[in-house]
Order: sequence, then C-alpha cells, then structure tokens
Amino acid sequence: MRVPLFIEFEGRNVLIVGGGGVGTRRALKFLMAGAHVRVLSLEFSNDLVRHAEQGRLELVKGDARDVELLRKNIEWADLVVIATNDPLINENVRRLCREMRKFFNDATNAEETEVVVPFEGEINGIRVAVTTEGLSGIVARRTLSKIMDVLREDRELMNMAIVWYAVKSRLKEVVKDTRRRLSLYMELDSDDKFNDLARRGLVDDALNYAMSKVQN
Repeated sequence: MRVPLFIEFEGRNVLIVGGGGVGTRRALKFLMAGAHVRVLSLEFSNDLVRHAEQGRLELVKGDARDVELLRKNIEWADLVVIATNDPLINENVRRLCREMRKFFNDATNAEETEVVVPFEGEINGIRVAVTTEGLSGIVARRTLSKIMDVLREDRELMNMAIVWYAVKSRLKEVVKDTRRRLSLYMELDSDDKFNDLARRGLVDDALNYAMSKVQN
C-alpha cells in the first residue's frame, strides 16, 4: 500500500532514465527541490542540455539497455525515475531497482510505480498534493485546481494559517519543552478568543494572547 509522504530531497541523488519530455519535467522538478540530478539517455532535450551546460545537472550519454551501465547508475541514486518509451528498458530498471532496494518512480506505468509524483500546489504554507494513481492526470490536475480555489476563497482559513505560523514560530523560541509546546497548541486550538483573533488575521493580538498563556 502506498503511503502519502513529503520527503526532503535537498542533496539527494536522483537518476532519470530517459531524456525526453517526461524525463525533462521530472529532472527539473527534482532539481528545483535541491537534488543532485543525473540523466541517463542516448538523447537529451534542449532544456536538459542547457541546464547541464550551466552545471546544474549531469548528463550520461549511454544506452539504457546496457544492464551494467544501468546498475552502476542506479547504485548512485536515492530515487530512480523511469521515463522512456521502451518497455524492455523500463522493465529492466524496475527489476534492478527492486533487486538493489532502490525506490523508483515509473512515469510510464502507474500500476508498477513505487513512488507517485503528484500534482501539487501551495498557498500560505498549506501544501496540497493530488494523485489519482493513474486514473487520469487531467482529473488530478482539475481536482487540485478546485481545491486551491476553495482555499483562496476561504479568507478566515488563510488568516489562521498566517497567524498560526507566527504563533508556532514564537512558541518554538520561548518554550523548549516539546510536550509543553504541544499542550499549548491544543489549548489554543480550543480557545474561542484565540480562534476569533486568528480568523480575523490579527497576528500581533494573537501572539500577545498566546504569550499570556505561556506565562500562566
């Protein structure tokens, strides 16, 4: 069963097998997340070549049907992305990843993939990720759009997001005991006055009220 997770990719190694359109989009996505990206392919898109010339990613020109070449590059990776239109190559990559216990995202086969790369959006620190796990990328994208529209229109919730970010940041500075801090979060969550201040977006007033709870 797949478990939804947000994983830090800063400094991680990501191998992309396939240098076409899909491989390019995956490469740029992980590049933006701070990963070390390597692309294995016989041909590369113009975008990949440009980023490689800027020293932002590594291109390995080679035939992915070469099992030893695949194995060597998979060994380097923390995550492998499969993005070719050759079923034999894709199967070989999946097999090697399973043998070597490497997570893989198969952008060509939603049923076989171990890691799903969802459609995602963010507003005021609220990140939303949506996937239909292969049912339809179009439906997933439309679903994300509707969710983001609802969030943007909910002014009170957006105010609360801003207030809670400020309050949590301050409490982390002044309350070092984790259990005490979590207790304060729960107390504030059920406090009518605090919630009123948060819904109205009164950051300073909410901070002062929260600090009064710390001092009690």
